[in-house]
Amino acid sequence: PDAALGRRPSMSTPAERVKASGNEYFKKGKIDAAIEAYSECIALDPTNAVYRTNRALCHRNKGDSLAVIADCNEAIRLDGLAVKPHYLLGSALVEQRRYAEGLPLLRRALDLCKERTVSYKDDILRALLLARKREWEAEKVERDGALSLTERLVPELLEHHYHDPSTGAGVDACVAEALALLRRREVPAAVPDRYCCQISMEVMLDPMTTPSGITYERASLREHLQKVGAFDPVTRAPLRLEQAVPNIALRETIREYLDEHPWAYESNL
Repeated sequence: PDAALGRRPSMSTPAERVKASGNEYFKKGKIDAAIEAYSECIALDPTNAVYRTNRALCHRNKGDSLAVIADCNEAIRLDGLAVKPHYLLGSALVEQRRYAEGLPLLRRALDLCKERTVSYKDDILRALLLARKREWEAEKVERDGALSLTERLVPELLEHHYHDPSTGAGVDACVAEALALLRRREVPAAVPDRYCCQISMEVMLDPMTTPSGITYERASLREHLQKVGAFDPVTRAPLRLEQAVPNIALRETIREYLDEHPWAYESNL
């Protein structure tokens, strides 16, 4: 837990010495023992938000979202600028489908990353995008139901109000077209190729452009260079990672696209 928080353990207090033991238990997968250690830390020093956050991470590993929520709420109360409790709390609320509460916390965690170096920033971004997609999917069920009801009721209402065939037919056609447009808006379309990595074929979150002019997701390009060879995957020109540059304009365009089309994250289309 401490490594993710960017903190180095200090042995100056009893609580810190117990925390060091908790960290070792966590690394070895002894989650119950780690929880006991962090609980002792909290008893020794209830004002330190890190102990609550570390215990919340253990609870998440055990799938206890209620315990995660309780510990993270207290951690945020103690330190409102801490990144990790916002991230863990937002994720736990999303798991409970409490999107209206969880999404702002994930956005807050991402905003807090702007002022510091956070090793798990990409994890926060992916959690946020996945949460928005799940929210869209949940709302789509309700929207589909409402649209189906509308499609059943509208013909009856039109028949009741438009007895004159000369006007009724035109109205029927207009309404049918409008409903068809609404249906098409609810159907995910293919993601534009320019937003997808040429290696993974997934939507890029951190696009990098090579001297050959080809753009790839940073992680995919790094993996290719390390495991396949030091060459551009498409042009096969010699390439080192430091030769590729961040495509900031494309990155922002993709972020805007994902904001408007939450379904596009991890899409198979």
